[in-house]
Amino acid sequence: MKIAIVGAGITGCLLANALDSENLDVSIFEKSRGCGGRASTKQTDFGQCDIGATIVPALKVEFANFMQQLCNQNLASKWPQNVYVADQIKGNKHALERFISDREYYVFNEKMNAACRHWARNSHLHTNSLISQIRYCVGKGWQLKLNDAWQTEWFDKVVVTAPWPQSQAIIEQSELSLRLPNFSQSWTSCWSIAVKLERLVATDVDLIYLKNHPIQTLVRDSGKPQRPLVVTSQTDQKSEIWIAQLSNKLSDSLGSQERDQAISIATKGLCEFFDLPDKAVSNTYGHYWRYARPSAGQKPLGILSNHELGVYVGGDWSFGASIESAYEGSLALSQLIKTGV
Repeated sequence: MKIAIVGAGITGCLLANALDSENLDVSIFEKSRGCGGRASTKQTDFGQCDIGATIVPALKVEFANFMQQLCNQNLASKWPQNVYVADQIKGNKHALERFISDREYYVFNEKMNAACRHWARNSHLHTNSLISQIRYCVGKGWQLKLNDAWQTEWFDKVVVTAPWPQSQAIIEQSELSLRLPNFSQSWTSCWSIAVKLERLVATDVDLIYLKNHPIQTLVRDSGKPQRPLVVTSQTDQKSEIWIAQLSNKLSDSLGSQERDQAISIATKGLCEFFDLPDKAVSNTYGHYWRYARPSAGQKPLGILSNHELGVYVGGDWSFGASIESAYEGSLALSQLIKTGV
């Protein structure tokens, strides 16, 4: 049986891995240059950085056990250990308090998209492949419109795992016979800024949640397990790369065109927090995630499917807005494809 998966994010790659264990012929089509989706890694001229999802929180026992299995396979590690929270409204921006969480924290080893590459290793992965439409032909199966051209290959089943706004566009353009939810789901954006510093600033701080601040998280990205050593360009002394993620509200306000302003806000906030001069920043890189996550308070959409025709639509948005939700989406999709239930 031949199955096409649209989207090489966490849900799509985990699903491909599950279907591969059933000896199915799986092809993955990804519009970007690599897999990982919003858990992506960027190789810049100043070093590697996880520019999408920075950590993997695990709330439910089943998902925590799954992540522990990945640790045992050397695909993931428990990190960070040093998590803090800072509330600007209290007036003292340097007042860090230990963050007490009901979740376990993990990261994927080497880079955040490394696990996706591992899960997709036995599938046919097609990158730079934008799927805009799909159609069903009785007696032949499913056909994909790739980069504005209908492909000659046919599939028995097709699964769309892109972010909901993109999945919804494919559903509408393809006129699929799917029962859509009777409510909408809005999404919010996020500017993610990588900042390389000329020296180490806080070796005992890995992650900071900021409240009432333009930046929502600061992550010492180069401190993650199995990451390349970061050094200064002039003296080869150890330095580090931080990821600053701006608040969703601010990111929505800035939009995709205000890269310079987003970088300025992130670098200014980071330097102020650690009492660094502007010259401490040697390099920056910014990425705008148009569909970062469903907006706060949005109801999950569940899995959409027509098992008789062999078409399925799902992702992290089916159950929430996290990597844990993406994992749940892959399990539900795999079950539906195999059993119809």
